[in-house]
Amino acid sequence: MRNLTAKDRLTHRIRSSVPPLTALLLCFTHTLCLSANESVKISVTVQGDGTPGLGDRQIGVIRIPLRETPDGKTIALTKPEIFAATQQPTLIRPLGSSFKVALQSGKQVLFAFCDSNRNGRWDPAVPEAIGWYTASPSGRPSAIDSRTRPANKLTIKLSAPHPMPTSARFGASSLKKLKGYTVVHLKGDAEARGLAHGRLLAPQIIDFFRFYILEDKFGGAQIYENGFAKFLHSNFRYPTGYQTECKAVIRGMNESGCEMYIPELGRDFRLTDLYAISGYIETRAMRSSCTQFAAWGDRTLDTDVAGGMITGRNMDGEIDLRKVTVSHFVLFAVEPTEPNQKKYISMMWPGFVATISGLNEDGFYAMENAGLTGPGKTVQDMVHFSWTMREALATFGPDTKPKQMQELVDSFDNSAGGSCGPGCITLFATPYTGQSSPAYILEGDRFGDAMRTDSEVFPYVPQALVASNHHRKYGVATRDSSLVFGKSISFSSRWRYEAGSHKLDSWYRFGKTIGTEQMRELLQTVAHGTTEYSIITRPNAREFDVAIASMKAEPWDAPYRKWTSFQFSELFP
Repeated sequence: MRNLTAKDRLTHRIRSSVPPLTALLLCFTHTLCLSANESVKISVTVQGDGTPGLGDRQIGVIRIPLRETPDGKTIALTKPEIFAATQQPTLIRPLGSSFKVALQSGKQVLFAFCDSNRNGRWDPAVPEAIGWYTASPSGRPSAIDSRTRPANKLTIKLSAPHPMPTSARFGASSLKKLKGYTVVHLKGDAEARGLAHGRLLAPQIIDFFRFYILEDKFGGAQIYENGFAKFLHSNFRYPTGYQTECKAVIRGMNESGCEMYIPELGRDFRLTDLYAISGYIETRAMRSSCTQFAAWGDRTLDTDVAGGMITGRNMDGEIDLRKVTVSHFVLFAVEPTEPNQKKYISMMWPGFVATISGLNEDGFYAMENAGLTGPGKTVQDMVHFSWTMREALATFGPDTKPKQMQELVDSFDNSAGGSCGPGCITLFATPYTGQSSPAYILEGDRFGDAMRTDSEVFPYVPQALVASNHHRKYGVATRDSSLVFGKSISFSSRWRYEAGSHKLDSWYRFGKTIGTEQMRELLQTVAHGTTEYSIITRPNAREFDVAIASMKAEPWDAPYRKWTSFQFSELFP
């Protein structure tokens, strides 16, 4: 196959890996009701793209009516609405049969899935391939209006992510399952770590790119290709270590034998696409709903934390329909061999060379929420803020002060003097041993930043911090202002901040301290069905707990799910 084109290789893979019946173009005939007395038959082709989840099974078809505003504008479907509809499909038929669907009057969307386990509903956990009619590759579901004459032929392509491997090794690095979680240990210099990353997780990196980056975040392959991909080329610089590791990931992926062709883009996966994974936060075309807390000293006395530091984090908003951000969640145990580099754990997804959620061997904690940005032009010479965070985790120890963090952040300033692109709110914390400012929050954007410490803004609770998705210091005219850069704060960010802050404030007045149980309650208080994973860390003990959302066709409720505890050292051989 060495001389075949990328597209030919994909065709060969589909034909050789998918049962013949599945690989056929399967035609289903639908009747679209144009009016009470008129209908038209539409040929619908359901295609498999060679990914898992397409067995010799039956197909479910889902017709979901769309609501409209009084002036005729279509109201977009929510993911919970789609999940509910997939549990009661319009039709279930054997693979290869022909049938008709009478669409309701008005606008609707059409989904199809492969019912591999024959239970009559879509199950993301199997995984069962799903797809929808869309007018563009990786696009959102496109409306079919029964009141107008639609196209004669429609195509639905079914796809599913690859299952995560359970055990693998490459050189000094390895992949294993630990307490139900995927742990990838990457040991060596940047070259060795990147090569192992690509060899161990190549198909899953492609999954994350196709199903989260292209499909969920940007809602279209060409939107990505003509927008963010060009932005990554023209407006960013990539430090040498970052480039080296990313290029090695690509080489490892190629050497693994993984199919690199991205059908939605008509080309192979390449370095820019890997940068898009680690740098996805550099554009806020997403729902931003993360929340974080930290407490220490008197706030954690007489608990399991015993006066030490505790942090909690809800990771919200990365909620693709196929749930790849749940199935592909990875605990990266990174062991750099370069001089003066520390071990750290990154809680992210396949393809992340940088990170926005991590804890290092000295108990130094760094996790980022999306923030806001002031008005102004796009700037040049930016560095992914996730790389700044990676450098902090690999460098800083238990006594790191806000000034040291500020110096590192400043070293990656762009042409306008900032380092956070579209805005960031990043909580840094260290083990508490009596020092001042063991936790602090960086609020910034592409034009500047500011450090926030405890008691500067509401809640005026000493030795505690709260962060959602709006700044409380940088870009705020007064400390209690409801405006940031002169603009109103989103309802979601404000209610989460208020709910979490008032709970902390009440506990402080009543002398209630915060341990692991109370931190779980705080994270549950600020959740609203969009949390793909939650993290609690106890830096003094070098411990952390993880909870992830379910793989059922339902919203993302990570902080209410089962929590699993880890010692930092458990993840390293």
